[in-house]
Amino acid sequence: MAMLADIPVDFEQSLIEFSTSLYQGLNKVDSVCLSPYSITAAFLLLMIGASGRSKQQISSALFQNSLYSEEQKLKFYKSLHSQLTQKAGVNVSFASANRLFVSDQLTVLQNVQDNAKRYFGADISLKNFIESKESADEMNRWVSEQTDGKIKDLIKEKWLDQNTVMFIINAIYFKATWEKQFSPKKTQNGTFYLPNNKTIEVEMMRNTLFIPYFRGVDFSAVALPFKGGNFDMVFILPNEKHGLPNIEAKITPKFLSDISAGFNKMYTVILIPKFKLQSEFDLTNELPKLGVKDIFDEAKANFSNLIVERREGVCVDVAVHKAVFNVNEAGIEGAAATAIGFSFRSFPIWFRANKPFLFYVRDIKSGLIMFIGRFHPQVK
Repeated sequence: MAMLADIPVDFEQSLIEFSTSLYQGLNKVDSVCLSPYSITAAFLLLMIGASGRSKQQISSALFQNSLYSEEQKLKFYKSLHSQLTQKAGVNVSFASANRLFVSDQLTVLQNVQDNAKRYFGADISLKNFIESKESADEMNRWVSEQTDGKIKDLIKEKWLDQNTVMFIINAIYFKATWEKQFSPKKTQNGTFYLPNNKTIEVEMMRNTLFIPYFRGVDFSAVALPFKGGNFDMVFILPNEKHGLPNIEAKITPKFLSDISAGFNKMYTVILIPKFKLQSEFDLTNELPKLGVKDIFDEAKANFSNLIVERREGVCVDVAVHKAVFNVNEAGIEGAAATAIGFSFRSFPIWFRANKPFLFYVRDIKSGLIMFIGRFHPQVK
């Protein structure tokens, strides 16, 4: 087995920059959740087969003006993915699904197949998209298997026809137990305050914890650790019920790094909603905001490194991302474990997440963002 490459800090920082830029570009009204990590993996896979401006645009969006070669970037990604997988261990389940599906009318270059296997552990699948139902069903089965059945029906049959040449699919599944679980007996209905003097009832979980806490000018933040000590979930709570957009406008790697550096462990009574989110994004709308445009344009897309045939008009016509996120008393996605109880004798700080807030799940050491989203329910 080949040795894994050491991961430079600026490589990790570029992926965090991509994560925050992608999130800022979303049209956000209510609750959303996405995994920048999964999207990164899928577009790195696509970058292998792209050429010219198509390759340059993908690389610039993911890595800004990085001077690392493509081979170095792929090696760093492989090392990063291996480290995250190893960190998951017993208490965290981590699975990402990313794959390139190409029309069986095209011949994929052997080099692309080799690199996809070497760096992503992925095969490139050839599909007869004319058989739309069969192709959609097979792709959906694959995604479901990779995500423990949490991501279903990602691909729509109506998207497939004789003109379909390529699909990017990315989905992610993450399950973890809190270091100290919330007792279901303490979960009670509570009022959640929304802008414009609106309110909604939510199930509010409660716990008393000694956790990282940060107080900003117009917000407060806490980091709830998962068992194993490698991942946590950060909640950023605006002071005002209408303050979330102002916080989101500040989201940059430096902003998140400053919060992390400013964390101090405090005795905290925390109340957060119990919630489940499912979001789906059309990346043909989102990626152009970051400069990735040519791959979606049949006149400009350049995939000369992907297929043998020199066929005009080969482009990406569907790029979708779907994420499921479930927060409950046990953790994310309901994993069960034994809680370790301890007590405090000092006066606690209160963190009441009873108004719209931002959250993200990160690898604590690198700051890499696995999921990022907002909880902003709507009054129906």
